[in-house]
Amino acid sequence: MKKWCVEEYDLNKTGVSFTSENEMLKTIFDECEELCRSNIRVFGDYRCLIEGAKYIGVWLETQPMGGEMYAKRDLKIALANILIFLRNQRADGKMPGMIRNDNPWHGTSVHYDWMQGCFLPHSALKLYYLIGKDRDYLEMLYDALSRFDDYLWSYRDSNKDGCLESWCIWDTGEDNSTVFTLSGLKMPDHGSWGASVPPENYQNLPFDSPQYMGYSYACREVLAKISEILENGKTEFWKEGAQMIAKLAYEKLWDKERHAFFCYDKFEKKIDALTQENIKCMYSGLMTHSMAEDFLREHLLNENEFFTAMPLPSIAVNDKYFHMNAEKSNCYKDLLAAGALAEDLDDNSWGGPVNGLIWQRSIDALLNYGFHRETVTFGKRFLEVIGRERRYVQCYDPFTGKASRGDNGYGPTMLAALEYISILCGVNIRYDRILWSAVKELGKFEYTQTLGKDYTLRCDGEMMIAYIDGKEMFTHAADSRIETDMQGNILNVYQLN
Repeated sequence: MKKWCVEEYDLNKTGVSFTSENEMLKTIFDECEELCRSNIRVFGDYRCLIEGAKYIGVWLETQPMGGEMYAKRDLKIALANILIFLRNQRADGKMPGMIRNDNPWHGTSVHYDWMQGCFLPHSALKLYYLIGKDRDYLEMLYDALSRFDDYLWSYRDSNKDGCLESWCIWDTGEDNSTVFTLSGLKMPDHGSWGASVPPENYQNLPFDSPQYMGYSYACREVLAKISEILENGKTEFWKEGAQMIAKLAYEKLWDKERHAFFCYDKFEKKIDALTQENIKCMYSGLMTHSMAEDFLREHLLNENEFFTAMPLPSIAVNDKYFHMNAEKSNCYKDLLAAGALAEDLDDNSWGGPVNGLIWQRSIDALLNYGFHRETVTFGKRFLEVIGRERRYVQCYDPFTGKASRGDNGYGPTMLAALEYISILCGVNIRYDRILWSAVKELGKFEYTQTLGKDYTLRCDGEMMIAYIDGKEMFTHAADSRIETDMQGNILNVYQLN
């Protein structure tokens, strides 16, 4: 039975409380909680969490993941953020890239003219566990993901070379990226493309795209896990399909010398820009563990590339494609000559600035490969900048951390901040596991995650004690992350210092 209505599900009570002697963390937590509540909007039958700031809709690249992160505070909102995409899936399997909320005059409108990425599979599977393992929901998800994966391979490998393609700028959500603008592509002229055949007059598009290979990989990896739960006999089929994609991506799009993925244009020319697209591929699981280790060591932790004052710029700061403004640019003259300087470069650009969305994806990108210490390395610096700026916007200067002029209340930035707090000094429920974490230098705190039961972690600055419904589960030294099952039985211990 297809259960499209949120009210058809029996959902647990959820909520989060956090007290801390660290005033900066407590301020971030309280401000983000309040601003997130202001991002809830009605879309017909669904109350959804929008992207926020100047973005009044839900996008496939942001809001399934955003809703899943918000599940810890409101399961109904989280479920709506998934169901609204599944319910509006087209007959050919394509998901809407954007669903806008233009109330009161124009209502809800669904758009299929671009893909806008796809960060639904893993978030939707996580939600299966959070909502109490509802089988009807899981069967709906299986149907939706298998049809979406079929759509990708039916249409998005137009030249049949084994690589999925992005067809327009908004397919990636990377507005104003110099990867496009230095190729003569501009918004809105080359922003959308809604046909079922690739564009012929979009300069050097389509691109053979690592992130699109990652979207299919994520679908198939999740479909394999669902198949195992449903016992439908398709587990190995989807596992083998995922590995085939990983192999093709490695052979065609991975630079073994640079330790990174790169796009190739329709002329089979490499787009030699070192970008955050690799973080998307880590989020989807497309990289092997050794590839992710190489990318982390060579690039993410490199102070001349991605580990800047505010880490994770959209393009490595020493790359020839990097551009912030006239003073901070490696390609300003080329952009000026091309007439490719958009008005909103400061607050909506993937050509150089740090984007809140990158930080939102970074958590799973790191945890997928067991980079536990690195979540602290990155998370502390991120929270320090956010705590200093006290503005939750889309873009930040990688050299100074200064927030852009954009509207306050950008959802991905706020959700990333709340999530990093939970994995540095709190409780984080992932699938059917719990991560209990305490970083000593962040001080004393008490963090409670309610999901039917109360999961509480207290830290006195030296030791942490975990409780489930008031019953003590374990005591352990701080600067550690303890992984348990949902009953509190210890499975793994990770040192964070």
